[in-house]
Amino acid sequence: MKIYYKYLIYLCLLIPLSIWVYFYSPLDELSVNLFLVIAIIFIIRKPLINLIKFFIKKRYHQAIVSIIINLIWSIFIFLFIGSFNFPFLVAILSFLVISISLNLSKIINNIISGVLLLGSGQFEVGDLIETNGIQGLVQEITLNYTIIREFDGVHVIIPNSSVYGSSIIKFTHMKYQAYRRVKKEEFDKKKLYKQYVKMINKLLSSKAKTTRYIKPLELLGSVNPATLNDKIMPVFDRYEPVFGIRPEYIIDKTRFGRVRINMYVSSLKPKLILEFMDSFLRDLVYEIYQEEIFDEWDKYQSNANKREGGAGK
Repeated sequence: MKIYYKYLIYLCLLIPLSIWVYFYSPLDELSVNLFLVIAIIFIIRKPLINLIKFFIKKRYHQAIVSIIINLIWSIFIFLFIGSFNFPFLVAILSFLVISISLNLSKIINNIISGVLLLGSGQFEVGDLIETNGIQGLVQEITLNYTIIREFDGVHVIIPNSSVYGSSIIKFTHMKYQAYRRVKKEEFDKKKLYKQYVKMINKLLSSKAKTTRYIKPLELLGSVNPATLNDKIMPVFDRYEPVFGIRPEYIIDKTRFGRVRINMYVSSLKPKLILEFMDSFLRDLVYEIYQEEIFDEWDKYQSNANKREGGAGK
């Protein structure tokens, strides 16, 4: 059921109940007023929270405002219960204390961890991170859990207490650019000061991020490191427009039977790395082992033709 249908059902039930409580219920004036306040807060609570989220962009502040609104609503509920049955209120509060201490400790721990995550700014929605052995794009950070989308498209929901208490590898970071030093004569001659002014204004007016993902690969020893560059560069040429930044690599170590390289894939949009990383690695494998792939394919076709010929006889 869609959320606005549920909201409409709540309204259809709550409005007649409020009318009955106000005109016909045996409750005293204080209890009636408290009930009406609770009903009004319930009606405007969700739209008010959504409106606050629209104007307040920081999730940390959104979480604080949401907690305050729900806390005020809970206080009026307790006041309403205590206005006509104080022993019942004491019993409810005692039950809540026991329930919180026994069953809700993990939830409270997740909420506290969520507030700390949102306030500390360790990572944000849209960042590419690794935590608890999971690599992926941060889709959402709530008070209870964090949602990460892995490279295969699977969404993983991790409790905030597990995220905040574990190590986090952050592939997305602020972008810094290096500019070459220019001599004064060249600076004046080419009027480069205009370019530098534009560059400074751009750096001051925007906070650019870049994501640099590192993927170690182990290749068979049959691959010659001296010719590896010639095989990889055509793939880099094809994917530079895709990622927006040219991929890089370094040879980490060479040992008997294996050549290990580290691929550095960078982009201003982490989503592009998530979407095209598999095809990028596939094309790399195809280029590096192109001769082996064609050789095996020719053998497969030859054997298939022999089998078909034998079956025809």
